[in-house]
Amino acid sequence: MNNHHSLKDAQNGVSGPAPSGPQQTISAQLRHFYNSVQEEGIPDRFVELLERLDDAEKRAGKANDSKDEPR
Repeated sequence: MNNHHSLKDAQNGVSGPAPSGPQQTISAQLRHFYNSVQEEGIPDRFVELLERLDDAEKRAGKANDSKDEPR
């Protein structure tokens, strides 16, 4: 019998036999780590960089649009 389940199965709610022993400990630790990463906020500096990138892309798009206009 194969006791290995993919992450996709876990995310889709597919369950099999509950892990036991060391597997149970590792599973609990990974779940805890994953949940803690999910709860972390995005650093302000990273958000600012993303906003600057969006602005630069918008300006580049407008510049390309104006070049395409007939004279």
